[in-house]
Parts: sequence; C-alpha cells; structure tokens
Amino acid sequence: MGDYNAPRVETLIRRDKAVRSLFPVRDLPDTSRRAFKWDAGSGLLVGLFSGAIFPFLAVVARDQLHASTYAIALMGVSFSVGNLLNPLIAHLARNRPKLPFAVWPFAIGRSFFLLMAFAVTAPVYIAFAFLAQAFGTLGVPGYTAVIRDAYPMRRRGFLMGLVRVLVVGGSMVGAMAAGQLLAHVSYRWVFPGAAVFGLLSVAAFSRIGVRAAPETTTPQRTRPWDAFKVMRDDPAFRLYAVSFFLYGFGNLIVGPLVPVIQVDELHITSQWVGYLAVTASAFSMVGYLFWGRFLDRHGPFRMMLFVYGIISLHAITYLFARSVPVLLISAAATGLSWSGGDLGYINAAMRFGKRESVATYAGVFAFLQACRGIPAPFLGAALSHVAFIGTRGVFVVSLACWAAAAAILIARGGLRMQVERED
Repeated sequence: MGDYNAPRVETLIRRDKAVRSLFPVRDLPDTSRRAFKWDAGSGLLVGLFSGAIFPFLAVVARDQLHASTYAIALMGVSFSVGNLLNPLIAHLARNRPKLPFAVWPFAIGRSFFLLMAFAVTAPVYIAFAFLAQAFGTLGVPGYTAVIRDAYPMRRRGFLMGLVRVLVVGGSMVGAMAAGQLLAHVSYRWVFPGAAVFGLLSVAAFSRIGVRAAPETTTPQRTRPWDAFKVMRDDPAFRLYAVSFFLYGFGNLIVGPLVPVIQVDELHITSQWVGYLAVTASAFSMVGYLFWGRFLDRHGPFRMMLFVYGIISLHAITYLFARSVPVLLISAAATGLSWSGGDLGYINAAMRFGKRESVATYAGVFAFLQACRGIPAPFLGAALSHVAFIGTRGVFVVSLACWAAAAAILIARGGLRMQVERED
C-alpha cells in the first residue's frame, strides 16, 4: 500500500510546492498575511513616491538651480546624518512598541517634499531635500523590528523581496511619469504631488497589524552607548558590518559625481533620466526575487560577495562612458546590486540580533553607515578636483573599496559563517 501511494504523495508534494511558489502567502499565519497585504500596499505607494522624486533630485539641483558638487554631496549625506541618531532612537524604542517609531519618522520626512513648492533657490531646495531624507532614516530601527516580527525567518527574505518588487514597479511608473512631466511642468508641482503618495504609503503601513511590542514591559536601565557592545561581542556581525561599510563607501564616494558626468559631460535629458531609472528599477525587480531566495538559502555573506562583483560594472561604465545610452549598463548593474544590498542591510539586524535586540542591531548598523556616509560624498567631490584624479578617476577608488570588501569576507572566513539566530 505504501509503495502504491508513493507516486501520488510525491505528486501532492510537488503540487504543494508549486502553489506555495505562485501564492507565497496562502500558508502563512493570519497575522503574516495581513502584514504582507498592508506592507505590499505601502510598498507600491512608496514606489510611486520615490520613483517620481529621487532619480531627479540631484539632476534638477544641478541643471535648473546650478547647485555645486558640494551642495549635491550635502544631499547625499542627509541619510547618514539621520543614521547617526538611530542608536538613540533604538534606545528610546527599547521598552516600547516599535510601530510608531516606524511610522512617524517617515511621515515627517516625506512631508518636507510638500514644501518643494516653495523651493525656488538652491539653498532652500537642498535644505528641504536634506531634512526629508534625514528624518526618513530615523524609521529604520522601528521598521526593522516590525518586519522581523511580521514574517517567519525561512520566508522573510522572499516575502520582503516580493514587497520590494512592488516598490520597484511603482518607482518605474513614477519615474516614467515624472520624467515626462518634468519636461513640461516645474519640479515645484511634481515633487509635492509625489509626496502625497509617500504619505499615503505611511498610512497604509500603520495598519500592518504588528506592533512589535517589547519582549518585556519591565523597564531596563541601559545607556544609549551600550548598544555598541554588539560590535565587540558579535564577531560575525562585526565582519559583516566592516565589509558592508566598505561597500557603501564605494557607492557614496561617487554619488555626487554621477549627475556631474550626466549633466556636464553627457548632457542628459530628463527623459533619459527616467529611462535610466526605469532600467535600474526593472533589474531591481529581478534582483529582489533572486536575492530574496538566495538570502534565505545561503545567508547574507555569500549574497554580498556576488553584489560586490555586480556593482563593479557601475564604476567601469562611468569610467569609459562617452554617450548616454551606455549608462544603461550601469543602471542595470545598479539595480541588481542595490536590491541585494537593500535586503542585506535590513536582514543584517534581523538575522544577527535576537528579537529583543533587533532595534539595537539596526541602530548600530545604521550608525556605522552614517560614519561612512557623511565623509564619503565630500571626499569624492574633493578628489574630483585633484588634477591627476579628476571626476572619472574617483570611480577607480570605488572599485578599490569593493575589492577590499570582498577580500575581507573571503580572508576572514565569512563565506563559511552560517547566521541562524531566530528565537
């Protein structure tokens, strides 16, 4: 009887796996299904918001308001300035529900883009963009804790990848629409209109149904700087953080130089900015689906090694580009690598930290990214004015950073580390 039913059992198992692949939320607990629904809706709206603003933010500053490379660099460090405060945010949220800490910073930050209607000079424009992005980063510890509680570990990477596919899909629509609109309508109308979608996204996420309550309601006497002990006590996290630090430094050091090459040397149009954004978004969608499963199966160390190799195409393209269409190669590489880095960034705190310490890990990780993010864009802008380096030569420095990040992972045994700490 057992042998007779074996083929049928195998067929049912294969069918069940196929259904789970096509409908990945059907077998989730009710709380996870509800969370996925609102997380996905929020993701689609935030994609429309971000796609209509961020690909054009630096280009508009340079092209229409004639902002300097240092002013553009100031916009680039805004995320890092906010991240400097994330250990304090994690400390404040330690014995409180985390959902409000994931909602209000994003709401406040995106509200600043409503004020772009009044940004008629470069300093005002830069100030609003800086504040919007700095406040937005303060939601990272709360968001990380909420998502960690929302999804089971074995499915988390894939489910987060699916949500981000919707984010990217929305950003493609937003970038294409904004690219056409900005050719005829002022950014003072387009950016505030896009901000409305960002605020609707926050409203949707607030209904996710996961409060991420503290492990205990008993207050714990701790100091904000106690959070940094995780770097001393957790060698796996320390290795990952150092490698990721170099990866981000390589990205950020060329950040203010990308629009300079696009505008000053290649004379890019707003339509082509939209095309590049859509290309990056399309490859991000593929990347999120691929990296989500890869992360669940192989862990964060192996994933980041592949990410370092792909992002190198970004620097190589800008080193030799002589026409705008060639930048499509960079856009594709950026999309693939960005999706992997994004999942790696968020999952680092979830995988390395236990439930009660997720916000702490996220806060420390964000602080470390701030330590690289503040000097890197200014250093890139300064190096571009050195005669024997120049604007394009800075991309060689970024290649060296990524090579060092990969070498550290390999030399220190990161590829053999398995991080499974779900409690």
